[in-house]
Amino acid sequence: MSNVVGQVEVTRLDAVSGLEWTVLRGGREDVMRALGREHADDIRAWRDLDGGAWARQVTRTSGVAADRFHAVMESSRVLLPVESAEIDLIAEGAGLPAEDLWAINLRGDLGDDGIGCSDVCAVPHDGVVMGHNEDGDGEVRGLVRLVTLDIEDDPTVTVVWYPGMLPANSFVTTSAGLSFGCDHVPVPRALLAGAGRHLVARHAQRQTSGEDARDVLSSVPCAGGFAFDVADGPGARGDLVENAAGHVAVSGAGGAESPLRHTNHITLVDTSLEALTVPAARLDESLTRGAALEEHSGVVDSPEAALSALRAPGVLNTSDGLHTFVSVVVDTAADKVLVQGDPGDDAEVWEGRLSAFARGERVPA
Repeated sequence: MSNVVGQVEVTRLDAVSGLEWTVLRGGREDVMRALGREHADDIRAWRDLDGGAWARQVTRTSGVAADRFHAVMESSRVLLPVESAEIDLIAEGAGLPAEDLWAINLRGDLGDDGIGCSDVCAVPHDGVVMGHNEDGDGEVRGLVRLVTLDIEDDPTVTVVWYPGMLPANSFVTTSAGLSFGCDHVPVPRALLAGAGRHLVARHAQRQTSGEDARDVLSSVPCAGGFAFDVADGPGARGDLVENAAGHVAVSGAGGAESPLRHTNHITLVDTSLEALTVPAARLDESLTRGAALEEHSGVVDSPEAALSALRAPGVLNTSDGLHTFVSVVVDTAADKVLVQGDPGDDAEVWEGRLSAFARGERVPA
């Protein structure tokens, strides 16, 4: 069902494996305001959750972390003004103070963002197979959804979206033939001269080529830490880019028997650096999950193999504290996307055409 709200065409598509899907088409300012307005109830439901992660973060950023918060916010505005303005516009549409949305968007830049998310990526043929588990706080079960932003002069993007977040920090695929999986990596001290990692991700996803996207991820310093898996369909290559407090390292994906794998600990950047030294106990869960992912992804020669690895015991998360909301796998050569939602809901696998999915069109494979 579609309707025009102001200058924005808003379409509600049938759910995909349990995830509701909103498509917004128009100019940047209008679309971002509409994103906040159309989902204001969901945004407020998370923001107002008593004792929830967002409420705790607002308390931190107005108290003990206030100086760091404002430093990173102001640095982000200088380095990435377009993406910074998008956060403000979502807040305006939702009727919330902009700093409330900045607080949740900078959560992982100002301290631990919890543990979660797993990725696997290989180049087994003429294209790339890349899969991502989107994991997070169980408190937002039922709120995570798909959104598509078709903004004039940008590639269209389809995103697994947390209401209130800049649509960028999870799984994203674009009409430029690029797909991204983002994994939190812990950084003890924020780079105050860096940009919020969600904004770096969003800037990369707005690029029209894999080369330009990789350049953004390698050249714009994250205040916190993200590992970015990038499936470049037109370039037939997959890459892992770690950007942690401005320290960057890159690795290319191999064939079916040598995939890239990532969970939530740094694997490429030098962790002996004082700024990146994390207590070992904080990495135990990620290391254990990473070992399980390696065990189940010995050969990644198809999207089905990648999905099987991501849904395997020890990789899939089903607790209240850490929950897998959705697994998404792309096969760029076959123009296929697989989506499997919440394991607690016994969600079935949906197979679609990747290029249509990126454009906000629900087309079965």
